[in-house]
Amino acid sequence: MVFEKLYRWITRQHGRSKKDLPDTDMLIRTDNTAPVKKFSPMTYQNPFIMYIQSVMEQILKKKNIPCQKLELIIIDAEADRDEDDNDIENVLYELAEQLNYLLLVTDRPEKFEDFMEMAYEENGLIVQHIPKAARKRARGNLVMDFERSTGIGTENMKSGTVYLPVYKRPWEIGENLDIIVPVGYNTLVVRDIFPSDFGIECLTDENFVKDRKSDRLDREFRKG
Repeated sequence: MVFEKLYRWITRQHGRSKKDLPDTDMLIRTDNTAPVKKFSPMTYQNPFIMYIQSVMEQILKKKNIPCQKLELIIIDAEADRDEDDNDIENVLYELAEQLNYLLLVTDRPEKFEDFMEMAYEENGLIVQHIPKAARKRARGNLVMDFERSTGIGTENMKSGTVYLPVYKRPWEIGENLDIIVPVGYNTLVVRDIFPSDFGIECLTDENFVKDRKSDRLDREFRKG
């Protein structure tokens, strides 16, 4: 951002109009490396889903929500996004054992029939669901929003509800491998998730992607 502001200042001094400037929102150079692409919720892949249980434990602790009183709302992804569906499955199966309340906001409840059956048989959890048109009636204290095309939906939530946009804002790596998690329009720092020898490149390399896919294959195998 400093380099961008400096560039704009120098450009103004030479009398160039704003329309002549390059689109620095799309391509921002911070050094001599390749331009950094603008964040887009339509293409963003959240690399921290596989750590969701540890991340959630810290979020609940920081927000003073006892695990026993967690009321989780999952806003379903748009249709025909297989990778997003995989992320939702990862979250659901990772958290199922510790949930006493779960509400799915979805227009395709049949997509979750296997999970709902498993949750009831193995954990006694009765999963509720409502259509997206009725989302204003959803009540809980933590919302995970897997939609991409809508805005950040905090308007109709009761005070104190924790809202986690999974794709609408980037989850980033901070100092000392902290995870900067977006909570509504703010952020929350989650620490000590990764081992000391963890490399940031692990979040985007081919092995990381393979690990995520193998987790799902293992789950499908266990379900039979």
